[in-house]
Amino acid sequence: MVLKSPFFMRFEEWEPFYIEILEDFGFTRKRDEEAAELLSELLSGNVGTGWGLGDGSGKEPLERLTGLINGRTVVVCGNAPSLSSDLSRLGEEKESCFIAADGASAILLKKAKVPDVVVTDLDGDPSALLEASRQGSAMVVHAHGDNLDALRAYVPFFREPLGTTQSRPLRNVHNFGGFTDGDRCAFLARSLGASRVKLIGFDFYDPRVTPRKAKKLLWAKRLIDLALAEG
Repeated sequence: MVLKSPFFMRFEEWEPFYIEILEDFGFTRKRDEEAAELLSELLSGNVGTGWGLGDGSGKEPLERLTGLINGRTVVVCGNAPSLSSDLSRLGEEKESCFIAADGASAILLKKAKVPDVVVTDLDGDPSALLEASRQGSAMVVHAHGDNLDALRAYVPFFREPLGTTQSRPLRNVHNFGGFTDGDRCAFLARSLGASRVKLIGFDFYDPRVTPRKAKKLLWAKRLIDLALAEG
């Protein structure tokens, strides 16, 4: 899909989807907001630590991400079982910007491909996430009501991550839109001006997953269609 213009969703536009998600899954907005506040505090604590971005640029995380994505073809890698074979079939896309959705980072690393960006809510393999950060992946870490402990455990060990939330954004915690790691990748790519987005490693109708996961996949499909809509 060739994209004609950046797509940026204001929180007021995202909020109706967010409220529907809260109701559909029984999540509480208060917990999401607590997680966003915690992530904001953790990110503020990283200032002045001397941690680099992996490229020696000294750029802020959002500036670095924009430089990686803006005007480029982006390959968004989901964590479906097809990812490994999808990667082997890539041709000219091998020089594109690769964004891995959480656990997909482990597959890319096994293929000796360091993702340019990893979007994670920290429920993937922590060792793979930490290794991707160590090798220079720009980390986009998402806060929600179920991952406060993981935020405390791992955020301090990433190289200057960018924070995101699905609730109202804060000074240093952004909301580009999106609910699951996969669709947040698509919203991020669109918001930061990708010229084209290609999806690999996605199976929105996997019959082997739990009913709860199946419902999340349907939400991911709906939101990716929204994020990648033309114009």
